[in-house]
Amino acid sequence: MALDPPDPRAFVAELRGLASLPELVAAVRSARDQAVSAGDRAFPRSSVAVDPAIAETAHGNLAAIFERGADTESEALLIAVLLALGTTVDFPSAPETELARAKELAWLAAHTRINPLLVMDAVIDPEKVGAFWRALGSIAEPSRADDPATATAALAALAASGSERGRAAAVELASSTRDPLVRALLGRGSAASAPRLDGELSPAARGPIATTLLALTGLLFVARGARLLGKLGLAFKQPAEVRLSDRGLELSHRTELLGRVLGKHETLIPLANLARVTREVRYPRLGLYLGLFTLAVGSYVGVGLFVDGARVPGGSAQLLGMGLVVVALGLAIDYGLTVLSDTARGRCRLVVEPKKGRRVCVGAVDPARADAMLAALSQQGRG
Repeated sequence: MALDPPDPRAFVAELRGLASLPELVAAVRSARDQAVSAGDRAFPRSSVAVDPAIAETAHGNLAAIFERGADTESEALLIAVLLALGTTVDFPSAPETELARAKELAWLAAHTRINPLLVMDAVIDPEKVGAFWRALGSIAEPSRADDPATATAALAALAASGSERGRAAAVELASSTRDPLVRALLGRGSAASAPRLDGELSPAARGPIATTLLALTGLLFVARGARLLGKLGLAFKQPAEVRLSDRGLELSHRTELLGRVLGKHETLIPLANLARVTREVRYPRLGLYLGLFTLAVGSYVGVGLFVDGARVPGGSAQLLGMGLVVVALGLAIDYGLTVLSDTARGRCRLVVEPKKGRRVCVGAVDPARADAMLAALSQQGRG
């Protein structure tokens, strides 16, 4: 019976419990630098000195591995994980540093029995691993590389990555390259991962004039307050799915209230009718909201003092203040529902603008999957 391969995540958890981990990581980094600079394919056999007393792990003694090389699969994986742990500080960092580290790891994967590329998803934080895959993608074209073997190792790692960031980098490379090998290895995988997004249907963003008018009239507070009450008190949801097919963008969503499905809808936007598809940047329209909020607060203080000072008969600073508080609350709820709720979860919004018809906005979308969708859409549009 075949045994399951060792799990790199288990290695990471065990190693992070070692007091000597910083020394082990530093030793492996030194051995890596020596091997790459000298073109030594015997790595991890190395002349780097490490105290055997602190080099003991559950999967082998680093000092012994440096002396004779990695004899077992577990020892090879141990070195790969230590290499990856020693590289985490470089992602994200300066582009030239990221590129240099990616090249070094790809060279080791191509020319030694140690492949640290395959454990990066298990070691680097999911929010930071995208920087590594983007750097690796920039060297993963064998037809343009000085060392085709290194580029091929990087290409194979991109194709094998199971993370959203890795697949997004693969889609981006597949959509921009003319290398037939790259297209062959990444084409199918990117087509399988890019054309589908899960999120929640949300109101499309309004322009600054409409937002200002709704805020000053109090309608923004009423509308957004009702939506917030529906979400919190009545479990109102509109889960949505966006798919990219040969026909165009297919949007399906349903409306749920108190756990019951009230309706389902399917919408097709042909590619020929697409004007623009964008992923909103972080904190969109922050300046507008802050300006209006400051206006409301300033008006409350300034006009209240003016009324108190003038003592105009019938003037009521309290009523005026209540109105301006409603404006400020409406702005805060609107911005919180449309932007901060997604940003706090590391999510984004995808805005689809057809040439004819209403804009469609899908929130709570994973940024990496959104980027992959846009890359695949661009590739399909050029095709």
